[in-house]
Amino acid sequence: MYLNSVLVSGLLPLLATLIHASPLGEENLVKRTLPEVECAKVTKVISVLKSNKATSFCSSYLGIKTSTSTITKVQASTVTSAVGTPSTTVVFLPGNPPASKERRGEAALDEARIEQRDNKPDYLKDVGSPVISSACKCLNLPTPVSTTTKVSVQTTIITVRPTVTKTVYPCATPVPGEGGNKVQTVPYGLAYPYPSSVPGTSNQRFDLSTKGGTLEGCCNICYFDIPNCLQAFYYSYQGCVVQQPTEIVGTGPGVSSVCPNGQIAGLTYNRDTNPPFRSTGNIAGPCGQTYNNL
Repeated sequence: MYLNSVLVSGLLPLLATLIHASPLGEENLVKRTLPEVECAKVTKVISVLKSNKATSFCSSYLGIKTSTSTITKVQASTVTSAVGTPSTTVVFLPGNPPASKERRGEAALDEARIEQRDNKPDYLKDVGSPVISSACKCLNLPTPVSTTTKVSVQTTIITVRPTVTKTVYPCATPVPGEGGNKVQTVPYGLAYPYPSSVPGTSNQRFDLSTKGGTLEGCCNICYFDIPNCLQAFYYSYQGCVVQQPTEIVGTGPGVSSVCPNGQIAGLTYNRDTNPPFRSTGNIAGPCGQTYNNL
């Protein structure tokens, strides 16, 4: 929006009058108001400011500062502090781990060009600064108020034992040990010594014509297909042999479809340093309480 020629021509004599006017008193500056007789001289500009909703412009133009107030609130907070030796929870997942995504560098941002601009809007471009100042003061602008909330926190500390969750893909291809390479890492581990809570075991065989006919298949049977697999053995000439307990004492944590009683109490896995003859090694099961070979 802009002033028409009639409005501009009417403002020119008024501008000349205000330029030679005496300075305003300090009281009026503080109140940001002018006497009615002074405001009557700039009624046309006041109308333009109002029609353009120039409250924000006038506040900035007059340098009106925001008044601040502070409110204090008390907030309760609970902090959990991990103390002691961490306990490790192992989560076994089928398949291969997801491929890592390559991060691409962000394109450099172009420098912003700084332009020198007049701080007056177009609809006031032909109006002198004293007139604008007077008209803004006649709007009786309120002082902006900003409220700051100060929070006082009362903290309660709860001490817990730290836990670490480790995700393992035991049967990721290629499974270590294929081709006679007996590298004793995941999924291998020897359940030794057997805990007293597992007094008996039974063996189940999956021959070469079944899923147990490959090392990967044997691994998946133990970890993801049957319940409470203690360990499995893969032989290239006869297939997969899976060992299961006949009696189980579970700990509660780690309940899943293949560990219906949770972790088997006392079941610990260590590195299999002496794999059975013609076997890739002992394949550890998913329900162990401790894995020292991971």
